[in-house]
Amino acid sequence: MIDKLRAVPHLFAKSMVIWCVICGTVASAYAMRILSRTGHDPAALLGVILAFFGGELLLMCLKTVLSGAGTKKEDNHE
Repeated sequence: MIDKLRAVPHLFAKSMVIWCVICGTVASAYAMRILSRTGHDPAALLGVILAFFGGELLLMCLKTVLSGAGTKKEDNHE
């Protein structure tokens, strides 16, 4: 099982994307529950939570894009 997990490329990044999407979805569902039960608008709290997880995803995306920018392989079509 461990060998199978080690063979997956970018396992940490993939798990972080899944984690951020799940936490963002749960936070949004809970905000809708707060709105439906109490009538209070949870937009400020939800905005901070989603900004945090979106920032994490943005940093991982930028890291991937910027690390691969200088290492492009040249294709030789002969």
